[in-house]
Amino acid sequence: MESIINWVVELNRSNHVGFAIVTVLMMAGLGAFIGAGIELFFKALGIKYNKIEIHH
Repeated sequence: MESIINWVVELNRSNHVGFAIVTVLMMAGLGAFIGAGIELFFKALGIKYNKIEIHH
């Protein structure tokens, strides 16, 4: 893990475009992981989020 962090720090110093691409990919992956976790959590609770109706 420490070597990955050192690689990212060195990438930030040497190649800002590469660092930006790595950052965007990491954030997209993290967002997908969180979204999948929430979806599994809702399925485990039996919540059907696509059936929500709003009554005024």
